[in-house]
Order: sequence, then C-alpha cells, then structure tokens
Amino acid sequence: MTGTARSGPARLAVELDRPGRHFGELFIPHSHDRSAYGRLSVPVIVVKGGAGPTLLATAGIHGDEYEGQMALLRAARELDPARLFGRVILVPVANPPAAEAGRRTSPIDGGNLARCFPGRADGSLTEQLAEGIHRLLLPLADALLDFHSGGSTLDYLSCAFGRLPADAGLASLTLEMMTAFGAPHTIVMTRPEASATLVSAALDRGIVAMATELAGGGGVTAASVALARQGLGNVLAHLGMLERADDEAVPTRLLGVGPNHFLRAPGRGLFEPAVMLGETVKAGQVAGWLWNAERPECAPEVLHLPADGIVVCRRVPANCARADVLLHLAEPATPDQLLSI
Repeated sequence: MTGTARSGPARLAVELDRPGRHFGELFIPHSHDRSAYGRLSVPVIVVKGGAGPTLLATAGIHGDEYEGQMALLRAARELDPARLFGRVILVPVANPPAAEAGRRTSPIDGGNLARCFPGRADGSLTEQLAEGIHRLLLPLADALLDFHSGGSTLDYLSCAFGRLPADAGLASLTLEMMTAFGAPHTIVMTRPEASATLVSAALDRGIVAMATELAGGGGVTAASVALARQGLGNVLAHLGMLERADDEAVPTRLLGVGPNHFLRAPGRGLFEPAVMLGETVKAGQVAGWLWNAERPECAPEVLHLPADGIVVCRRVPANCARADVLLHLAEPATPDQLLSI
C-alpha cells in the first residue's frame, strides 16, 4: 500500500479452499445519497478442482471494455471443477461503477482503476478498491490474466499485451504465458509509460502476469469474444490446470513497442488517417491530416509516422485534443531481443 501499512476497508466474502464452484464478493462500505449504509460489491467466483496453481483472471477494470467481462462470466458458469487442476479466481467486473456507466473511469470519483495499484487504504473509493484487490486477491495468485480491450476510444489488433520485468526468470515465464494465450499478435511494451497497473503490481510481487488488448471501439465482435474465451483456455492449459486436447502451439506474431512508436496529436482538430490498422509503414510516411474546423480557410496539418513498424492501434473518435494518441506502431521482435532489453 502507498503511504500506510494499515489495511483498507475492503473485505472478501467467498469460499476459497473447498472444491467446487463458489460465488461471492469483494465489498467496500460505500455511503451515498441512495443508500446510507451501502456497499460497492465486486462479484468474485472461485472454481476449485484438484491440486494445482491459482490463476487470478480479471476483467472490467475499465468499464467500456467488454470481451473479458463476457469471457469470464461464461467461464464462471462453464468451468468444470472436476476437470480442473488448481483454482481459478474470476473477477468478471472489477470496477462495477465504471462498468455500469460504460466508462473507462469511475463516475463516482473519476478514478482510473488501472492506474491506482497498489491502492490506498485511506484514499478514494477507486483507490480503496485497488487496495482491496491488491491485498485480498493478488497474494492468492500464482499467475494473473487481466483482460483489456481498446474501449470506446481505441481499436487494437487483437493481442496478448504486457511488459517484461527486470528479473530474467520471471520475464521468461511471462513471455511464455503471453505467447501461450494464442492471440494473432503478442505485443510487449519495452519502455511502458503506464504505471500502477494490476499487471505491474503482480510482477512486482513475483507473479507471472499479462494483459490483453482485444479489438475495441466500444463494442465486441464474435471473433474478439471467441479469442478471449480461447485465450483463457490456452492459459489454463499452459499452466497445467486443464488438459489440452491438442498440444500444438497457436502461432502468434511477436512485436515490441518502444517510446518512438506513438503518433500524438500536435493540437486540437479532426484526424483523417491515411493508413489502416495492420498496415506495415515507414518512418516519415504520411500518417494523415489534422483538420481545424474552426479555421476552414486553413489547409490541414500533414502528420508523418515517427518510425517504421506495423499499425497496431488507432484512435476511434476523429475529434482529438493535443497529445491524444492517434496511432501507435510496433515492430517485429524475437524472444531473445525482448528478453535482453
């Protein structure tokens, strides 16, 4: 926890150790206008089989990202404890206020749960929620799979997504789990700007941890939901928690993202792209045009790509403000290259 050793108000109420399927919650007292003695309740499902490791699988940390939520809700019903070696802890909707509002951030306090870990015992409701997940659930895990998607503002090439820690052994295990997920692309952030994520908190504790970015645009497709479900099964098989019918690895394209792979808006305007998601591009190539609707007499500003690579992410809304990421790229990499960074 940040700034204090005191435990926060979050409590966990679910059967953890008895074989079978158990439904419960992580809850925080939350007094508000509609309920003086209310609670923020986060559903937690535990599916326990025989001896084996524990996988913590989370989704809905951002409320406008849906593939993981659907995949884990289905898994809560369909995972068979009799076929499971170990324990799966499912948190399909980790941030209920954001999910109910269909927003990236909480409408209660504006908090971004994905930037709040390890949380604060005496902080805002979102910080208390992060503290509860970090204190009550993360220590139970041998591995973490945190589902994300592009949400309302981004569209990604569907991928396993993550970062590699400094510890060489943990980095190798993390990359193995990312590639085992079986997405068409496996993308590693080599110099991640984002901190205080659940994945980074898990890696700091020595837990193998990865995320995903599964399409986006504020909706889902049959393919993106199917990939979330298949990827969960692949990770369970990789960890030895489910028997795999086919031992053949699913091919994936390994890519690295560096600090120079982001194209940001130089100012406010309307972005008209000249390249497509998945396109291979060159540094200096025209990326698109930024139009100023308030100055129709002005020619658009021509924007150029900052590096060679593949377009793996695009901004969905054309309307943008200064420093918004319009596109980001990635470049092919080998495991040895990524592990040596």
